[in-house]
This record gives sequence, structure tokens and C-alpha cells, in this order.
Amino acid sequence: MNMDEFELEREASAPIDMLETYFSALGWAYECCRHVFPNTNSAEWDVSATDGPSTGGYCQIDLVHRTAALDFGDVRPGLRPESFGPFIRVTNSYNGLRALAFDIGFYRKVCQNGLIAPDTIVQFKFAHQQRHLEMGIRFEVARDRLSRLQTKMSDQFAALKKCTVPRKAFEPMVRAALMIRPLKSTRPETHEAHEWASLEAHVQGLCNRYACELGETGYAVLNVITDFASRPPRNRHLHRDRHGLQRLAGTWLTKFTHECAQPGFAIDTHVGNMKTPSPRADVLVTA
Repeated sequence: MNMDEFELEREASAPIDMLETYFSALGWAYECCRHVFPNTNSAEWDVSATDGPSTGGYCQIDLVHRTAALDFGDVRPGLRPESFGPFIRVTNSYNGLRALAFDIGFYRKVCQNGLIAPDTIVQFKFAHQQRHLEMGIRFEVARDRLSRLQTKMSDQFAALKKCTVPRKAFEPMVRAALMIRPLKSTRPETHEAHEWASLEAHVQGLCNRYACELGETGYAVLNVITDFASRPPRNRHLHRDRHGLQRLAGTWLTKFTHECAQPGFAIDTHVGNMKTPSPRADVLVTA
């Protein structure tokens, strides 16, 4: 989707503050892409996703590069190559509830599963605090860190494919990675019980799917985590949005690949020592 198509999709009746929030974020996102990847131009970037509440208090816009020029991945002789591409997400708010932010993420191109890199690549400053002016933002990009991060992630993906994880360990690992906390107790046949059963069934379905497609490996677990994070279901027991979940996915990738590379690593011991999120005594509806 290009900028013109994005504009046409916005309803003319939308509140002016909401429109300004979206269009300011969109302009800043294209500007950030130009600074992070100076060999590209704005016409090569497409809007791939937008998030935000109906109130328009904030918005998040993802831009992806439409060609394979920025792709990287795990390419091994005799095996199907895996391609990954970067995306840039800008978060903008007109009511001050969320700070302006620029994040770099990576997604698996065959399925669009993505995560947010834990490393800070983009820093920025406002010139004279003129936040409403695009030219008031000065970007500082750690391109050497970005290059190292892409190489590191390729190595991490390859390591996960070699790491055997039994199917029975998938669910507890996914719940721990995404900090999905179970209830202490739930009365049968209540709405809360049905919602929790629906969430468990969703996770189980993803685990079955990727265990079948990718085998019983850490790489399959990663794809369960990133699939859930990229397309979180509407559920009252889920208290993080897509951005927060994708951040957790990026953190899990770094932590788990470090652990599984240690001498004597055993998945059974890892699962046994895993810090499972504490049960909740209450139930809150996600905003």
C-alpha cells in the first residue's frame, strides 16, 4: 500500500486529531526509512500494518520494503532458504499517552511473522521542540549495529533449527515467552473460563501447526511466538498489544539462543527451570 492508497482508506468523517496523528506518523515513518536505509527511496516502501485504538489517541504504522534488496536469512546448501526482511514501526500520539518512537523489526517473508529487535538502532532528536514539523526531527542511525544484528539473527535462526524441542514443551515455552499468565481458578461455564479455553486452544493450534511444518525445534517455537505476537487474538486474558508481544518475541530469541548454546544445555532442564508467569487472581478486560 502506498501513501495515496493509505489516505483513501481513511474515512472523511474521522476526527481531525486522529487524521493528523496518522499522517504525521506516516510522514515520519518514510523519513526514518530514508535515514536507516539511505540507498532506498520512499516509493519502495509500503504500509504493511496499522494499529491504534478507535479513539485515535495513538497510532503505530509499519513500513516494509517491497523488494528483496534488504532481505537476509539462513541459506544452507540443499535446504530451502529462509528470507527475512526489515520493517520500521513508528508510534505517534497526540494525547501524550505514548511517546513518539521508532523501532526496527524483522519478519519472516513466507508468513509475515515478525518481532521487534531488542537493540536500539534509531535515535532521534527534536529541533527546537517543533514536534509537528517533520524537518524538526534529526535521526541518528547505528547502521553498523544494524548490520551486525542481521548477521547475528541469521546465526540465531540457524541455531534454533538445530535445537531439538519436544512438542510437549511448546506451550509452556510460548506462555512464558509472551508472559501469558493463567488464572488461579475459574468457575466452569463462565465467560472467563470460555475465554481462557479459547486462548489455550489458539496457542495449541499454532504449536501443532509449526511442529508439523518445521519439526520439533526451537525454530518452530519461535514461529509460534512470532505468529501469536503478530496476530494476537482478541481475548480478555491477553493484556499486551501487538507491539508489546513482538518486543517479548525479540527478547526471547536473544535469551533462548544464548542459553541453548551453552555447554550441557538440556531442554528438559530449561523447561523445568523456566520462570512461568504467576497466576492472576483477577480478570481484566484488555483496553
